[in-house]
This record gives sequence, structure tokens and C-alpha cells, in this order.
Amino acid sequence: LLVVGSLFTLFGLATPLLVKMLPKLVLQLGDSTTPLQLPEPTAVMAVTEYSRNMVQVGLLAAILVGMGAIAREVEQGTAAMTLGKPVSRGAFVVAKMLGVTATFVLSLAAAAVGSYFYTVVLFEAVDPASYLYLNLLLGEFLLVCLAVTLLCSTMFRSQLAAGGLALALLIGQSIVSALPWVGRYLPGSLVSLGMAAVKDGSIQVSPAVAVGAVEIGVCLLAAWWMLRRKVL
Repeated sequence: LLVVGSLFTLFGLATPLLVKMLPKLVLQLGDSTTPLQLPEPTAVMAVTEYSRNMVQVGLLAAILVGMGAIAREVEQGTAAMTLGKPVSRGAFVVAKMLGVTATFVLSLAAAAVGSYFYTVVLFEAVDPASYLYLNLLLGEFLLVCLAVTLLCSTMFRSQLAAGGLALALLIGQSIVSALPWVGRYLPGSLVSLGMAAVKDGSIQVSPAVAVGAVEIGVCLLAAWWMLRRKVL
């Protein structure tokens, strides 16, 4: 919680400041004879960069945190000690998911508050409802990443193997999400949906929200099923 919370908060606070200072930095470092003209930074640009940073940093953090959630305990033998007591494997999987979920929800909330504060101070206020909607979709995207990684963590005793497979699956899902005829139904489009709400103020519900929730549930069920058949 301390590491992920500090990382998210740092990016949340720094992103609006970097967007504000970028034109001045480019002007100072560029060629004075042919200066590079950048558009005037706005609050929407700051929120856009914030969402991109949260996706990239959050994806990597979800894999690094989730890949050892079960694989490390199986590898070290602590899972056998826990499950040797009257603890069901379903409860074990759900507890792991709830633990990492709490970590990422609290971290994202801290980042969102910090980024919104600096955006208001440096630029102007964005619509609070749209901004909240964006962060809810960011949260669901991160939960999808965590659920996929947790599933991979039940498949291997090696944390690196679990993390590698999770990264490959999530990258593959992002590639498929770029296809216009199917992308709107996949969780990869959640952040774009949130940014559209910030830009035009219209909050729309997409099928990707339901698909993301179903994917989380399916990953948890699959993780429970695989853990039941794993010899500890």
C-alpha cells in the first residue's frame, strides 16, 4: 500500500505540473532560430495525461503486485499452511483479490484528489462528475488487470511466469480493443470513454463496463477452479 500509494500519488501530483511547464521547457531547450510552437496547455490536456499515466503505471503495478499474490505463497509453502486450516480455496482467492483491490482503490483515490487539486490551481476546474466517472472507469480497468494477473498467479509457481503471461494477455486485449468493431465492448476502451466524458461533459454507459465486470468475475472463478486442482 505504501509503495503503490506513493507511486500513484506522485504521478497524480506531478502530471498537471509537467503539462503546465512543458511549453516553457521546450522553449528553453529548443533552437532559438526555429522555436517549436506548442498549444497552450489546458485542464483537459492535464487530465488526459493523468489518465494515460494511470493506465501505464497502473498496469505495471497491477502485474508486479498481483503476480506473486498466490504464486509466491504456493512457492514458499505458506498457501498449504493456510489452506490446511478450515479456509476454503474460494475464500483464499477472494481475500487476495480484496487485498490488492483495497490497495489500488486507495492509491487511485489519492492520485485523483492530488491531480484534481493541481489541475484546478494551475488551470481551471473540470466537471467533477465527469472526472469522478473517469476515475471509476480507471478503477475498473485496474481491477481487470488485477483479476487477470491473479488468475495467472494460480497457474504457475513462478512469479515471473505469472507476470509474463498476464502482461501478454493484457497487451493482447489492448491490441484487440483497438479494432473499431469490437473495441467498444472490451475493457480497453474504458479510459477512452471516461476521457470523452471529461471533454464534452456527457456521461455515457458503454457495454465495456459490463464486460469488464464479467471478466473480473470469470477470472476469479477460473482462479478458484485452478487452485482447487493444484497440488500444494
